[in-house]
Amino acid sequence: MAFDAWDGEDEAAAGRFVPLYVLVNGRTSPRDSSLDLATQVVALPADRRRLEPEYLDVLNQCGNWISVAEIGAYLHLPLTITKVMVDVLVEQGYLGVGAPAQQNIIDMRLLDSVLAGLERL
Repeated sequence: MAFDAWDGEDEAAAGRFVPLYVLVNGRTSPRDSSLDLATQVVALPADRRRLEPEYLDVLNQCGNWISVAEIGAYLHLPLTITKVMVDVLVEQGYLGVGAPAQQNIIDMRLLDSVLAGLERL
């Protein structure tokens, strides 16, 4: 098996300069035990100038509600690292946790028409 040596010209070929475990200070699990891969998060308005580029990448994915698993998939990050990074951003007030379905649905006519459509199937 042959390995190509990196000559320093193409940064993309080199991969990351900072190992992922450094970004999360060696943590292996989130402090918030309720945070799982299905947890929905959304970016909150906050000053992002102090964040590392990897954390900015996470926040840029969170313009709308998105699950932790989706963030990891879009950014090609290990899910454990993604959970810890999301936990750090939640602790620092950059991300809100919840779900878009937490909003109350007021239009009962819409629900009735959906139910009627399902009954016709």
